[in-house]
Amino acid sequence: MEWRKVKTIIILLLLLVNGFLLALVWVRKSEADSYDRTAVTQAVEALGAQGIRAEHSALSGAEGLSPVSVERDAAKEAALAAALLGETVSGDNRGGGLYLYRTDAGEVSIRLGGELSAKLDDDPRWQTDDPAGHAGRLLREMGVEGERRSVTQTEDGDTAVTFVQTWEGRPLFTCTVTFVYEAGRLRTVEGALLVSASFAEESGTVLTLPTALMRFLDGVQERGDVCSALDSMEAGYRAGQSASGAIRLIPCWHIATNTAEYYLDASTGVLERIAEG
Repeated sequence: MEWRKVKTIIILLLLLVNGFLLALVWVRKSEADSYDRTAVTQAVEALGAQGIRAEHSALSGAEGLSPVSVERDAAKEAALAAALLGETVSGDNRGGGLYLYRTDAGEVSIRLGGELSAKLDDDPRWQTDDPAGHAGRLLREMGVEGERRSVTQTEDGDTAVTFVQTWEGRPLFTCTVTFVYEAGRLRTVEGALLVSASFAEESGTVLTLPTALMRFLDGVQERGDVCSALDSMEAGYRAGQSASGAIRLIPCWHIATNTAEYYLDASTGVLERIAEG
């Protein structure tokens, strides 16, 4: 048999084997997906049996999340302040992890852990007919990725635009920032933001969504809390400080019910009620 024909046959056999392997992988993935859907359905039914209604569409898994250690970056904080003040200025170390940036345009204070407060003076560049769009552009200029969560009117007629910071596309629930506009002019920026150029992922596993739902149910019952609806269960991070002073981003779920909100640790399954206010 000519080598050319042998070569063709070998190629066809390899294609058939690859096709078979791809089909096998697809079948196994379909079976795994089916098992996961069934497990989530059973967990939702278990909640329903205890009088807590939940919709599949309101639930998200924490796959791919792992703890992250983040180091404070003074240069990035200075750039953030410069975006708000309109010029680069050195921070004044006030001790206790607090840096103050001040120019004729206003002042910005940033604490260890990301707590941010900015008060801005009159400046035409802060005037806008679109506070939501203006705040979104400014947040990007500050070097922060975020997701807009609300645009509200205060009792005084001001407009408050609130964002939650995102980390690798996931919400960082404890880092939110609110831009307040008086008569269309930005006046204050308050909240918490983390800016870092260096971070290190830690090893660890997270709970599956069905297991997390059962841990939530157990936690609510142990606390004696009462609710009738699980409105949303969103996977992301919360920030905490380690013994070394670094900031740790901890995988968790933010759970909103019709009576309270909670954090569920995605690694340990510990449920913590979020204090109001």
